Amino acid sequence: MIRAFLAIRPSDAVVESLLEVQSALGETGADVRWVSRDTLHLTLHFLGDVREAEMPEIERGLRESLVDVPPFEVECRGLGVFPNQKRPRVVWVGLDGAGLTRLAETIETVLSPLGFPPEEHEFAPHITLGRVRSARGTENLLRFLKTGGDRSFGSSSIGEVTLYRSQLRPEGSVYTPLVSFPLG
Repeated sequence: MIRAFLAIRPSDAVVESLLEVQSALGETGADVRWVSRDTLHLTLHFLGDVREAEMPEIERGLRESLVDVPPFEVECRGLGVFPNQKRPRVVWVGLDGAGLTRLAETIETVLSPLGFPPEEHEFAPHITLGRVRSARGTENLLRFLKTGGDRSFGSSSIGEVTLYRSQLRPEGSVYTPLVSFPLG
């Protein structure tokens, strides 16, 4: 079995901006486990555990469908927390781009007949910056998010979707790219 998900990655310039804001957020003293440079991504669909025998059909469906989705620009803008400010668990940066919803819908259309249920939550494009471990320092973290919460971290050209393997480890998840699917 392969624990898998589909994702896009921002440009290197955007990643640098996100690392800078992570550093500034870290100075708030909040107890957050920050996501590493290599794992910054937007999850489009989490597949969960997939049998290796299913992979060729998934890959074929995605390859055939994603060529109909043109490449597009996406902007990283705004900071926030999930699920809410009273109980912050995830620190995120938002993503905005006209092609994101179409891309997510196309992926869901391919995966649904293959037995992968639609995502439970409404599509809320974001990149996880960190996971809050305790309430220590969250007041300062939330104050920082209020003052710098709407800034832009740059734009990225999205030209492919990557299927990743996710391996859970005590020190954090390890994501390995398996195959990429070009858009357009």
